[in-house]
Amino acid sequence: MRSRIRAGSTLAATLLVAAGCASPRVAFEPPPEVAPQPPPITAGQAVAEAQAAAQQTVEQQAMPLQASTTDPRGARTRFGPTGRSTSDILKTNAAAPMPLDFEQRLDYAHDRIYAWEQNVVEGTDHLFAARDRPLAPVPAAPFRLASTLDVFHHPDGVRASMDLDFDIALHLPNIEKRLGVFITSEELDEGTRDPNRDSQLRAGLRYELLRALDFDLGVRVDVPPVAFTSVKWAREYDLGSIEFYPLLKLFAETKEGLGAATGATFDHWAGQQLLRSSSYAKWRRDTAQTEWSQTFIYAQARELIVPDRYGSFPSADDIGRGWGLRLQTNGDDTSRVTRYESGVFFRGQTSARWLFWSVEPMMRWDRDRNWHADPGIRFGIDALFWDLARPAG
Repeated sequence: MRSRIRAGSTLAATLLVAAGCASPRVAFEPPPEVAPQPPPITAGQAVAEAQAAAQQTVEQQAMPLQASTTDPRGARTRFGPTGRSTSDILKTNAAAPMPLDFEQRLDYAHDRIYAWEQNVVEGTDHLFAARDRPLAPVPAAPFRLASTLDVFHHPDGVRASMDLDFDIALHLPNIEKRLGVFITSEELDEGTRDPNRDSQLRAGLRYELLRALDFDLGVRVDVPPVAFTSVKWAREYDLGSIEFYPLLKLFAETKEGLGAATGATFDHWAGQQLLRSSSYAKWRRDTAQTEWSQTFIYAQARELIVPDRYGSFPSADDIGRGWGLRLQTNGDDTSRVTRYESGVFFRGQTSARWLFWSVEPMMRWDRDRNWHADPGIRFGIDALFWDLARPAG
């Protein structure tokens, strides 16, 4: 019995000593953190807050990366390239966090290409700038990459043709305020492109003679190279519910000679509903003929891409998100029709907000094929390198 009492006393004394030694250290330890407690709101308030947060997220995802405006006559969005400088773009890209998932990696690749191109543009402008005056900010040089695949079923089999499109315009203020450099695969006449015709790059200098009046001088990639020049006037007129886009252009090439092109596009808007009539004609001296086209479009357009060429109107390439009906007639001279074409197009935007897709089932009747009804389909991908896809961290 005495041994048990002695053992119990020894254990109690040991615990007291240990507690006494630990008490000073415990006094300096911070208290445990308290997890955030739920706010005192009702179930109805919680549902309303969740719906508002979801709507804000959807609106942020739907916002384009480019400079955008909402048309006062409807809910559609119209946007174009960013107005930022090259240095601002490079700083923003450098501050962006590293990508985590596939979508962020895709945006990261987009931004690396875009930032590299801006760095080249800025370096070119500074290289040839005058040394006796301060450098002016260099505007961003957005560019556009598009690919179109046409597949038609003819009586003699299935034919496929692909068209690649590239456009970039550089403004170099430290070299000459009104002088620009451009590289494009668009035709010199700015008409709708025939996918069966191989696209060729053109590069040159652009000088703004007057407002909306540009003078171009450059070279088309060919063997041997083909020199060209042109004077173009194009504007946009807002006539209330109607928007008017006229075009006048004189051009000349060392291979095909002198030519002229004219066009008139009328857009009638009622909210997001679009009715479009687009007329185009081209005259060439070497053929002494006037090629022409007439296009009618009805569309539900939720989002518009600011067109960078006149040929976007007849083909509805300026519609970023929406669907519509397209009817087009072409002729190789004013005296006859050579083709009828009709299609139903669907255009949308991927989760990468700079990448657009399009699908258009079509029917075509050609004079050269005895007006046989040839069904076909057109697929398109349009990548806009108009701004950074990932914000700074």
